[in-house]
Amino acid sequence: MKQFFIVIILLCFLSCKKEANSSVSFNNSEKFSNSSIINSTISAAASVTTLNVKDQGAKGDGVADDTKAIRNALIYAKAHGIANVYFPDGTYIIGETGDGGGIIKLVNGVGMTGNGPATCHIKLTTGRSNPNPLFYQDYVNDPSIGDLVIQGIDFNGMLGSQSFDASYQYGHAFKFFNGKNIEIKNCKFQSFRGDGLVFGDVFENTLNVRIITNVSVHDCEFFSIYREGTLFCCVNGASFFNNNVHGDGYLVGGVDIERHSVNETVLNVSVYNNIFNFGDGYGPVERGGSKVRYRRAVTMGFFYSGYKNGVVDSLSGHHKVYNNKIYQGQIDCFGIVNVSISGNNIKNTYENITGVNYVTTPAINVSDVTATSGLINVSADNNIIDSNMGGYGISFKNYTKVTANVNTISNTRFDGVNIYNTSGYFYGNQISDVGTTAAPAAGVLINGNSSGLVVQNNTAINTLTGASRTVNYVVKIGSSNNGAVAPKLLDNKGKNMLAGIISQYYYQLNYILSSDNLAI
Repeated sequence: MKQFFIVIILLCFLSCKKEANSSVSFNNSEKFSNSSIINSTISAAASVTTLNVKDQGAKGDGVADDTKAIRNALIYAKAHGIANVYFPDGTYIIGETGDGGGIIKLVNGVGMTGNGPATCHIKLTTGRSNPNPLFYQDYVNDPSIGDLVIQGIDFNGMLGSQSFDASYQYGHAFKFFNGKNIEIKNCKFQSFRGDGLVFGDVFENTLNVRIITNVSVHDCEFFSIYREGTLFCCVNGASFFNNNVHGDGYLVGGVDIERHSVNETVLNVSVYNNIFNFGDGYGPVERGGSKVRYRRAVTMGFFYSGYKNGVVDSLSGHHKVYNNKIYQGQIDCFGIVNVSISGNNIKNTYENITGVNYVTTPAINVSDVTATSGLINVSADNNIIDSNMGGYGISFKNYTKVTANVNTISNTRFDGVNIYNTSGYFYGNQISDVGTTAAPAAGVLINGNSSGLVVQNNTAINTLTGASRTVNYVVKIGSSNNGAVAPKLLDNKGKNMLAGIISQYYYQLNYILSSDNLAI
């Protein structure tokens, strides 16, 4: 019996000692990582569920070449079922040059985590010629990349310290060809001679042989990226939100949603709540013409050979671009259907863009770059446009079943809304001070065959008086219209117009159906 009590006492002592040690360990950990709630959470997670890149030999001192250590960490994590490689604060240097594919191969199911882009940096060494992409998917040996998160890291291509052939534009930060469930958040991408992020593959012989599904990019900063901040090509289901895009570069655009060939699907991309501020940088010299700040913020298009037989198919569209703030920039939609452009705030001051490539003058441009049939269902509603660039506020060309409703448009040098060979419903737009004293403009300009067009309850205003006025008509028909159904102009209002409320085309007087269009 005495021996039994001795064993019980000994077990109680060991149990109390274990609890005390556990308490001390927790308190030390809490004291060590109490700089912020976010960093504490990430560090705690790193100690339990991630692999520390320094355990594979990385230094993060801004001097040593950490390429091999990062590569080994990704491979080790995959082999041991670890979902993340953790990068403690520091600067990790990429000294290897890689091959044409890139430098470091991405690994399926393994993400990368840092404490934030202000303190965690991955940089290319300088003095390179046509540097390869930093991280890339080796789709031959790793055909699917996904189920990963990349967060809290600054990726720097050191663009200003590299040399390039004039045509080179492939030095991306990341290239994802095929996979699913990819999240990029709280990162910075800067100074790459290419794209910040590329999703999907192009010009394949088989439909969707490599496609990205379910991807999100959010709460990131893109600074001075040569080609595109993010390129979505061959994707189905993507979101780009709460990002800040600015600086030099953006040869094509801040965000490019682009279908390159008939064997790609580009569907269901949403771009929202971002800031595109091109006021703090310039477009590349490859744009031609003068050096300007004005660039594409968001561009959607189907270029190159276009749709098969020039007929729209079901593999591109259903995009949403909304609630973005854009400075010195525009939104383009070329040959894409089922698109909503809404709630964006666009502010542009005048720049002479004569001879400049890769931009169009309308603040919102919905157009057909080839002879395409079946272009339908694009809406541009509830946008605020104050643009003194040399173009329209909103322009439609060769589309049907469109809307431009309840937009506020001011200070454009051309007409507020331009409608060319397009039919749809244009309602409740407030348009002021468009045109110039040398070339007055209308609130709404209609040209071409626009069958079944309805222009209703729009208001145009000159806020200035006398010779300073620039708006001549609320609605102007500038050419003959051979559409099957005459346009309806209803309940439109004008204040302080230079010439009148409605201007009909002189060869087709009384062709329109018009009522209750009045001066106020």
